[in-house]
Amino acid sequence: MTGMGAAIGLVGRERHVREIVAALDDASGFGAMIIGEAGVGKTAVARAVVEHLRWSAPVLRVTGGSSLRNIPFGALAPYLHTLSVADADSPVAILRAVMSHLSAERARSQRPPLIIVDDAHELDAGSSALLAQLVSARRAKILVLTRASPTLPPEFVAFSTDGLLARSELHPLGVEAVAELCATVLNGPVLTGTSHTLALMTGGNPMFLLTVLEQGRTEGYLEQRNGFWRLSDEQPVVHVRLGDLIRSQLRARSKDEVEALEVVALAEPIALDALVHCVDAVALKSLRDDRLVTVGPAPDQPVSLEHPLYGEVLRSQVPVARSLEIRRRVLAALEPGTPSLNAFLRTVSWGLDCGVPADDRTLLRAAAVANALRDHGLALRAARAVSAPGLHGHALTEIARVQAGRGNVGYAQELVGEALRGCTDLRVAKDATLLSFELKLRTGAPYADLRDDVDRWRSLIATLDLRDGLRVTEDALFRARLGIRLLETHVLILEGHLEGVEEELRDIIAEPRGSAETRLGGLVLLAEVLGSMGRSVEGSTCSGEALAIIEAEGATLLGYREFAAARHVLLLATSGRAAEAKAVLQTCSRAHPRSIVYFAGWGDVVDGIGALRAGHNRQARDHFLLALEALQESDVIQVMTLLLGLAAYACALAGDTPRAEALMVEFERTPGRGSRSMRLGGRIFLTATAVLLGETPGARADLLSIAATAEKEGLKELAGTALHVSLLLGDLGAVSPIIRVLESVEGSGASDLLDLALAARAKNAEAMVSAATIAGEHGNTAFEFVGLSLALQLMGEQGATRQARSIQRRVVTLGEQREGPVPTPLASVSPAASTPRLTPTERRIVDLVREGYSNREIADAKSVSVRTVEGHLYRIFAKLGVNRREDLRDS
Repeated sequence: MTGMGAAIGLVGRERHVREIVAALDDASGFGAMIIGEAGVGKTAVARAVVEHLRWSAPVLRVTGGSSLRNIPFGALAPYLHTLSVADADSPVAILRAVMSHLSAERARSQRPPLIIVDDAHELDAGSSALLAQLVSARRAKILVLTRASPTLPPEFVAFSTDGLLARSELHPLGVEAVAELCATVLNGPVLTGTSHTLALMTGGNPMFLLTVLEQGRTEGYLEQRNGFWRLSDEQPVVHVRLGDLIRSQLRARSKDEVEALEVVALAEPIALDALVHCVDAVALKSLRDDRLVTVGPAPDQPVSLEHPLYGEVLRSQVPVARSLEIRRRVLAALEPGTPSLNAFLRTVSWGLDCGVPADDRTLLRAAAVANALRDHGLALRAARAVSAPGLHGHALTEIARVQAGRGNVGYAQELVGEALRGCTDLRVAKDATLLSFELKLRTGAPYADLRDDVDRWRSLIATLDLRDGLRVTEDALFRARLGIRLLETHVLILEGHLEGVEEELRDIIAEPRGSAETRLGGLVLLAEVLGSMGRSVEGSTCSGEALAIIEAEGATLLGYREFAAARHVLLLATSGRAAEAKAVLQTCSRAHPRSIVYFAGWGDVVDGIGALRAGHNRQARDHFLLALEALQESDVIQVMTLLLGLAAYACALAGDTPRAEALMVEFERTPGRGSRSMRLGGRIFLTATAVLLGETPGARADLLSIAATAEKEGLKELAGTALHVSLLLGDLGAVSPIIRVLESVEGSGASDLLDLALAARAKNAEAMVSAATIAGEHGNTAFEFVGLSLALQLMGEQGATRQARSIQRRVVTLGEQREGPVPTPLASVSPAASTPRLTPTERRIVDLVREGYSNREIADAKSVSVRTVEGHLYRIFAKLGVNRREDLRDS
């Protein structure tokens, strides 16, 4: 494997190659052993090791095999063709024959021969004993490739235990390595959620992953859109080649083991206690030992296949009659109780496959759960199987959710309209109205259209209240009217009319006749309001309570999970609590794997915000662009406008002017979506982008104007954001309003900003340095860089040159770490305006920097130490009023 092929085969394996190379170079050892399941890249690593070492001595390749295990010396047969029939059973003759191959050209090499043993767990006893004898006598080095198996030759196990055979275990690729491999193979960026889905689907097995990627491009379920690769369908299809690969892995399993695998594939996740009544105990133990099935934690100990792909292949090859027979056995073995959501959906899907669907109520529940988990294929099958006329409206609503999830918004709206036409069910009225509201939000409909949904819902409730013969309770009607109040409040929030909204939401949440659903909705909306008002800590408490309600209610409120989680994560991320935000996303992704694309998109939002704080502007750009692409079709809290502004700002900070300009155009062309706070937040960062690009006169003043508008509307969080960005761009005009606005805003970021502003107003450079340093300790090194730069400017004005030197060094270090250009007002910061001109030595060093010399190369050229060069550079930076080497090259 060379070139691109070598790079692909070694993704995530570089450390293993280095370790094995070192082991084979170690004269005291016998060699190395690579352990890993089929397809993890053992052969690719071995090939890279040999190529790296440029092994000049003979290399013998020995391969074990199940068909040769009972044949004495069967694995060595390729090297025994010169033996006579009489010598075929003689170990001494066989040893001489192998030695003759090892001694060929040995005299011309300083290295010993190398024996590479593939599938060592399939070696016959004679071959393994002879190879061990050769290695023990130091006639050769050995590189053993094997699976983790109890059949591994005891000689090799002993070598490893004694430290004579270095052990290197190849595990499946992690998510980051999978992402790297996907990007390498597809030659372009891949959505984070897509790489996460492929990692889950293939179990991180490189062989399976490469096959899926190749077939994905050929079959079209992997597509490139707006420069990013993504899955175009909900679940890639297991095609012939991949199926053949998996079946070949299972060919050596016994009949009982295959039957056990089929049962697990059809019923997973199935409780261990139930499974042991359906399969052979010895076969199950063997599958567990070989890691083909996994057993979850107590009390249920759910059993699933290790690789999801195995399940797809096994389910496709089980005949219907046998599937029915297995289903009967499994149902008889299961104990009464509430199954997990995945087990429930598997049971319903299994029944549909076998032609024995569940009852209509169960099918409707399955459709709702499947939609909430983004399994739109199963949701559609279950909803379409509902036959009772009285449940037609419920089924139509779930089918509409399927179409909405697949991006068919127009069709979904038609189905919602049909479900509401002649509606006689409170639940259908609520579910269809909420879905209609969501669809209108997604398309940027005017607020008047949203109010139409509220009015229609109110009219439906009034009609049902007056209609005779309908069994509608007063409590049900009260909860429905509570829902209308929530939706009306939501419209007010979207419009930015926050007066009295907090009190209304708290009344709804505290209403004793309300439901868990109304409390949940009230908490999420209250979280948004509090966050906008600068009370992000209190807001995140509310959104956290909403998530706890969803968890406690099980499947009933599962459809709200993405809505509540997105609000919670945004509040945490924007208040500097990124670790908590990532923990929430990881929990959600583990619980609902089909929503990984969505939650991974939010992970990119969190990482983008964190990268901006750290001054890693190119990373921030990449994360925001990935988030834009991932969330554009499932933007449940209408964050897209804010993301467009953030992405444009990050691009400008990273020096990516063309993309920043393109995003600014897209922002202006995009219909106004979401709440007033989201749109205003996007406008803040778009204006900051205009400041950085220098193409809009008065953009700096516009930022302060936006801050004043946000403050007037009670949106203190946004006012603080606008002022924060103004200060990051070097505008000291933001100091006074920062003090006024942030005195009542929560969060460590607001506190750090307020401390700096107070110190700046008092012209206390030392306090400015302290505030900036604390911000850096909180992870906001971009703010630290700006704060220290402004403190240096003040020190220069005050003539405090001596105190400025140590600060200058820190600013230089931060400037070196910063990605992208420095805003103009900060680039000219100097501790003293009247410093002398450069000396001849300093001018020569500047010339060398401009030519691309490193500090070490400059030191060698000047015959001085690196430390001396660094000292010259600090003084040069101070004299020229720059903070980074790049500024010297551009000056």
